Order: sequence, then C-alpha cells, then structure tokens
Amino acid sequence: MNPRDEIRLVLVDFDDTLVDTAPRFDNARRALFALMEAQGFDADDAYRLHHHEIDPVLRQRHGFGPARLQDAFRLTYRMLCERAGREPDPALLAECGELGRSVIGTPPVIAGALDALTRLAAALPVVVYTQAGDVDYQMSCLREAGVLNVVPQERVRVVPSKTTDAFRETLAAYAIGDPAAAWMVGNSIRSDVNPALSAGARAILVEIEEPWHHDIVEPVRDDFERVPSFAAAVDRLLRR
Repeated sequence: MNPRDEIRLVLVDFDDTLVDTAPRFDNARRALFALMEAQGFDADDAYRLHHHEIDPVLRQRHGFGPARLQDAFRLTYRMLCERAGREPDPALLAECGELGRSVIGTPPVIAGALDALTRLAAALPVVVYTQAGDVDYQMSCLREAGVLNVVPQERVRVVPSKTTDAFRETLAAYAIGDPAAAWMVGNSIRSDVNPALSAGARAILVEIEEPWHHDIVEPVRDDFERVPSFAAAVDRLLRR
C-alpha cells in the first residue's frame, strides 16, 4: 500500500458535521438584527458591528461556543446606542440577552450522522475533534447527542481553537507521526480543512447550505474533497 493511502486516524468535527448547530445561531442573529432595525438602527451597521468588531473580541475572551452570545448581543445594542447618542433601554438589553441565551443547549443530530459515525468507528480509528471555550459544556453536548455512545471519551479532543498547531498536537496525542496517514472531516475550511492541509494531512469538507461567515475563507490548497454530508464522507473513506 502506498503510505499516502494508509489511514491511521480520522478526525471528525462535531458542530455542523454531526449536529446541526448553525441554524440556531443564524436565527438568533437574524432576530437580533431585526430587533435593532425595529429600533431605528441600520441592520447592516448592526451586522458589521456584531460580526466584525464584537464577536471576534468575545471569541478571544470566551472561546467558541454559545456562552459568548449573551454578552455579544447586549454589547451590540449598547454600542449602537452609544454611537447614536442614545441611552440603552434596560428591557431591550434583557431581550438581547435572552436572544443570545436561546442558542444554548444540545443541537439536534443531523439525520444519518450517528449511523455513519458508527460505521466509520467500526472500520477505522476515529477521534471526534472539536473546539469550544467551555470543555464541560461541549462534552455535555457530545454526551446528550449520543456521540459518546459511539466514540469513547478518551477518543474525544476538545481544543480552544482549531489551529494548525492544535491539529499537530492532536495527532501527537494519538501517536500519529506521519500526518499523511490522518484525515480531517468537517464543515469549515478555516477550522477543519486548512489546519489539516497545513499540517500535511488530508481533508474532506462537508458542505452545508449556510456556512458561518467566519468559516468562509480561501483554502490553502485545492487538494481536498467536498461532499454533501458526513455520511457521504464516510462512504468515501471506507471505499479507500
């Protein structure tokens, strides 16, 4: 066998690969921007302020995950008021916070994802590789989604951010010396595909209808595969 074709580890993303996280976040943000527009603020200004100024700072502070959104939504309203010379309404601040809280909880499992994960884990070494600011919260979501019924906890890796260094450290943690023997399967070019390719591993992108704007970046290379679902990614890997 060509060493490049050997598969010694498959890393599987969680959010929007196994569970449907994006719609809850997207709907909460749409509701926030609609609320801001109803208060006389420009919806595009609210979008830019939230996505490009506030959320990046809070991701640095709180990490990825839903806990940051309560503060991010309230701060979006506060800063819009500040720039408009208006005093924030306490009731609206509370409403913004509740919209941010609405994303908390275990997302629904994508149809067929756990069956596909079961097939994959029966055939190849698998690690569920995910990012979160709160490890305990993320583990509770994995448990409630049923992932830990398929993959044991010692085969789950939660990192603050999926960087190339974090990817390399994960390979080392599972004794993978040759990155070419590892595959990453996930829905994000930024967090899944690019770190894997940069580390010398292979990657499969699970394309979703409405990716998070943060994930939309250019790939570092074009030699990765694209599939419409995690189940399709498993089919590709098992055919190899």
